[in-house]
Amino acid sequence: MKLRVVAVVTAHDPDERLGTLVDQVEPQVAGVVVVDDGSTSGLDVVDALADRPGLRLIRQPNAGVAAALNAGVSAALTDGVDAVLTLDQDSGLPATYVTRAVQAWQDAVSRRISVAFVCAETYSGRRAPTRRTKNGVFRAFDPMQSGSLVPAATYRQVGCYDESLVIDAVDSDFTVRCLDAGLEPLIAPGCHLEHGMGEHTGRRVLGRDLAYNHHSPDRVYYMARNGTLLTRRHARSQPGWVLRRLTEEAKAHTLRLALDPERTRLARAALAGVRDGLRGRTGPRPLP
Repeated sequence: MKLRVVAVVTAHDPDERLGTLVDQVEPQVAGVVVVDDGSTSGLDVVDALADRPGLRLIRQPNAGVAAALNAGVSAALTDGVDAVLTLDQDSGLPATYVTRAVQAWQDAVSRRISVAFVCAETYSGRRAPTRRTKNGVFRAFDPMQSGSLVPAATYRQVGCYDESLVIDAVDSDFTVRCLDAGLEPLIAPGCHLEHGMGEHTGRRVLGRDLAYNHHSPDRVYYMARNGTLLTRRHARSQPGWVLRRLTEEAKAHTLRLALDPERTRLARAALAGVRDGLRGRTGPRPLP
């Protein structure tokens, strides 16, 4: 049986990579939904998509990636799809991606695995972190949402993405809610996604080359706050998963705060994020 898959692409101030991504995914799916999350630049790129047959363009005020995903997923589910492929504007994928993802999903079902979603095996050449195998299938640890094939049944069971998080850890929260529901995030063999990994930079310290991802203070705030919120929400139900994520995030923050020229501003943003996370504060970052 041929399954109906719709791609949901989120965009904010996109460049020409958005059009390239649509060209890549369109032949592989039954339809494409592009959600413009309040762009103020790259509008010509968005406008160029408006008249493309088979593509639905949704424009909405800037509210963060979770709100954009939810708008696109809701539109796709209304059309009665079997699964949604979620993509960021700066991703790229080969012509076999959707076929391989569907095959991985159906193979897991045949092995009696309750599938949350299947995700890329590699992101820009980096292997996705995994957990122990189940029935011969690699389970994903904390994958990015871009490149994830999510069965419609998963959204019906666990809901969509938490808009109160705005950005960062939106995919992590969705993953751990799937785990709580007894659903498994899985690796799709042969699915290789190109994806913008942020501003990757580094410095040489004591004869060693150390690399980290530079982010703005706003982004660091959301990373710290939402990571704290995830810990509070899920430490009891998924202690091992939460501890592993905390360890990985601590490593990334340590490098960033030690090496980044803006380390003082970033440290203040991170501390504010942890403080607000402990208070349970969600939504947009408060103005300084």
